[in-house]
Amino acid sequence: MQKTIILLLLFCFSLLYGNVHPKAIDLSVPNYAIGQSLLEYEDTTASMTLPEVRQLTTDNFKPQNNTVASHSFTNSAFWYQFKVLNKENRSLPRYMFFEPAWIDSVNITVISPHGQLNTYQGGNIYPYSEREMDHYLTNFKHDFEPGISTVYLQVKTRDPFIVSLSILEESVFLAEQSKESLYIGLIYGGIAAMLLYNLFLFFGIKQRYYLYYVLYLGAFFVMNASYNGYTFMFLLGDHPAVQNWLQSIAIYAFSVTALLFSSSFLNLSKYHKRLYKITSYLIFLIIVMALLSAYMGGYHYHVMYSIILVMFVSIYIFAMALFSWLRGNRSARFFLLGAASGLIGAIITALTVLSFIPFTYVTYKANDFGMYIDIILLSLALSDRMKITLEKKLIAEKAAKTDIITGLFNRRAYYEISEMEYQRLIRHKRILSVMMFDIDHFKHINDNYGHSTGDKVLKSVGSIVKNLIREHDYAFRMGGDEFLVLLPETNDEQASILAERIRKAIENYTLEENPKLVITASFGIAQYTQKDTCIEKLTRRADEALYQAKKAGRNRIEIIDRFAIV
Repeated sequence: MQKTIILLLLFCFSLLYGNVHPKAIDLSVPNYAIGQSLLEYEDTTASMTLPEVRQLTTDNFKPQNNTVASHSFTNSAFWYQFKVLNKENRSLPRYMFFEPAWIDSVNITVISPHGQLNTYQGGNIYPYSEREMDHYLTNFKHDFEPGISTVYLQVKTRDPFIVSLSILEESVFLAEQSKESLYIGLIYGGIAAMLLYNLFLFFGIKQRYYLYYVLYLGAFFVMNASYNGYTFMFLLGDHPAVQNWLQSIAIYAFSVTALLFSSSFLNLSKYHKRLYKITSYLIFLIIVMALLSAYMGGYHYHVMYSIILVMFVSIYIFAMALFSWLRGNRSARFFLLGAASGLIGAIITALTVLSFIPFTYVTYKANDFGMYIDIILLSLALSDRMKITLEKKLIAEKAAKTDIITGLFNRRAYYEISEMEYQRLIRHKRILSVMMFDIDHFKHINDNYGHSTGDKVLKSVGSIVKNLIREHDYAFRMGGDEFLVLLPETNDEQASILAERIRKAIENYTLEENPKLVITASFGIAQYTQKDTCIEKLTRRADEALYQAKKAGRNRIEIIDRFAIV
């Protein structure tokens, strides 16, 4: 019985502490994210040397239970130890790749089965040209001898401490990279295309929010390219210090341009002035914080505050969009969805790099995924905003050309439309007639029944005319009780038939409030002739016909004889 208990206790201890000495990494297979094969030691002084670390006992190291080592922001250096197994009878060349691209310093020592030491150093603070493979990730190549080799790593970084180590054959890695290169090309190509498209739109329509959107896309492009190492790979390989500062500066720029675009797109300066002031102060505060943290705290605090600010700004923009939408801003609907996707992605990624949630590829790239969705939705929001703006413009233009009482075109619209029809008439040698009429004794109606009754009469006459004319005819209220109808493709006889229908409809109309009130109208018609060198001459002849109708007793139609014109 006692022996059984001891065996059970030993079994339990083996389950709890069996991974203190992880198995050696087998080079015969690809090894991705080998964090669970590492032993970890934190050097809080960040000054220990390899001989000092080798003097430590296994109790000083602890197993790394995650595939990716993550420690938020830290001034410590972390040492890692692991073993590598080469089952072959020959040396095997392998590449060690470190992700993410922003890791400052990696020092590697490989101790061969025979005790020979090989050391390597690299990272984001060293020139790009020193890398073994031309790649944005820090990488080293080593020929592992047959047997078991021991590897020591020292990793230091001022950025969020995340370390993912993979050991791969060159061919395996390049095969994976071909797929990733296609994905990266599609993403960056799409962003660049949208940036240029919206830049052209800005130059075309001069709307400021398009310019801010271009700046926003540009800031995201630079931010994403810098912290993923592409700017270091293609532009700043000989300037590692500039590359490091670009990473944090781009994050601040992204926050500022996001606020500028949001404020302009939601038109805060017009509809929510207090919120506009708060946003302006926040932009100023971010700029001041960026400058002060760089000057007083150095790069470490500069990048730390930038990531915290991204979370705050994302929450603020979402709240701002929600507030604007609830206040009736139609253009905020797609913007709100985009802000939500950007907010979720930014928070997940920020919490990942700050080590509050476990590191996975999805959580680490959540900001990128959220931003890609955000960019698509914001493009829809811009299109929607443009549609709403055009609708408002058309409504405003229509209102400026529409008579408020009758709903017909007004005199302003007449000048534009009549000239357009006259030019078309001359160019295509067509026909055109003008009908003018006014309400008989309209002043008497106003004086005896009041102006409200007069307005109802005008409105009723306007409705009658709209219902009786054709789709391509134009009806105008020229002022007071005077109306004009442009009749393209209509001779004077056809115009008189239409005028008679309108005259009868007006005569037979009964006003509900005053059923005894008799309403009549007098009409004058003129058809275009070659003597009419401008539309005003044709209109003047129609007005003369109207005068003749009123002189002849009203409630009648008169036509100017076009053949009698000399």
